[in-house]
Amino acid sequence: ETWFPGKRIPTKNTHGTGCTLSSSLAANLAKELELTDAVRASKAYVTEAIEHGIELGSGCGPTHHFVDLYRKAGILD
Repeated sequence: ETWFPGKRIPTKNTHGTGCTLSSSLAANLAKELELTDAVRASKAYVTEAIEHGIELGSGCGPTHHFVDLYRKAGILD
């Protein structure tokens, strides 16, 4: 049993977190990462996507799947 603790992020923009996590995990396993490394990387990806969630409409907005690309392009700090 392995625990992957994390912090609670106060946001309503969490739409798609489950699908994002499972897709990221599948991709990391396809890259032949060990299971715990794949989970750790996927959790970090989803956490950052939640931290930079997108305000869209009045309901729960989506997570920001491209936060890393935005940062590399100089669009995001």
